[in-house]
Amino acid sequence: MVLLVAGCIGAILLVHFLFPGAFAAVSPYHPANGSGTDRALEIGDLSGDAPPLGVGAENSTVLLLEPMNDDERLEALIASTSVPLLELSVGQIYSAHIRDDAALRDRAADIRSLAGSLRSDALALEVSPEVTSVRSDFIAALDEFIAAGTLLERSVPLNRSVLDEALGHQILGAEHLSDALLDCKSPPAGSPDTEPVPMNLMAKPVPAFPDALQIGERFCYDDASGANSGSLIVSQVRTLQSFHTAGLKPEKYAAKPGESFLLVTIKATHLGHKGDGTNYRLQSPRENAFTLHYLGETYRPIASPGPTNQGGSYSGGALGRHESISGYLFFEVPEDFDPSHAYLEASVGGSRPVWHLAGGGAA
Repeated sequence: MVLLVAGCIGAILLVHFLFPGAFAAVSPYHPANGSGTDRALEIGDLSGDAPPLGVGAENSTVLLLEPMNDDERLEALIASTSVPLLELSVGQIYSAHIRDDAALRDRAADIRSLAGSLRSDALALEVSPEVTSVRSDFIAALDEFIAAGTLLERSVPLNRSVLDEALGHQILGAEHLSDALLDCKSPPAGSPDTEPVPMNLMAKPVPAFPDALQIGERFCYDDASGANSGSLIVSQVRTLQSFHTAGLKPEKYAAKPGESFLLVTIKATHLGHKGDGTNYRLQSPRENAFTLHYLGETYRPIASPGPTNQGGSYSGGALGRHESISGYLFFEVPEDFDPSHAYLEASVGGSRPVWHLAGGGAA
């Protein structure tokens, strides 16, 4: 598991060093009023990297171009802070590997503080609909890094289950951060290389995920050790305007005006153990491992409400041999939601399977 996480994070760092243009395509980010985001740049300096704003030893005068709008500010924020985030993640992995509890606690506190500041900065920006999905991926990455840092900071000395859970959060964080970086590719405003394309010359849209699984199709995977096999099925979707929790004090959930709730049925199963190892537990994906794609926007599940009058909530977790867990993921979507344009993506076992929700029975 440690090698898998380090590999994921190392791959993104390798892209940065081999293809710096992918990060330099956006303007540098300058937080206003001494925001906590300055910490990201300090970490970069201490790691031995070149100064992030391109300040040379012989040149103390730098012309700083402020981003023109919040879309550019968001892209600059992501580009200028991704490497410090990943460096801290790698540092946590190394500290855990050598059992340096003091260093692990410090690095966990650093990444939790940095990611929290970045999250506040990103949410404060008024971005356009075109880059909402970029911000969603970035926020999702920060949430995973915060979760990992919180676990590691509060659980020293570590046990294996806590470490595995924290590493799982780091994998998801690195994947979401990679997605956000890949979408930060719009050229600067006024670039002579960008020409408007006449509408009548634009190609017909193609499916966002041409190889997507259909409702009811099973995706099979192995855990990081290869000792346990599992499967994931998306079996049904439906929409409604309200529901309430079960129990002595039920809580009602009512959709906002113009919105509705989408319920997606998920079933995870431990198919069996193989090999000579003694680990018979399979970690099924948590609810935050799922992303809904709909008409160019991305949606994350709401926090699990627990048992409801519609059925149980899906939350994932560890499964024993041949155990299953099933329930609903709850999303807030537009009231006129059409499942034929919707896709559900999961991050599981190092893969990212996608299901097309058409024909899932939404009503």
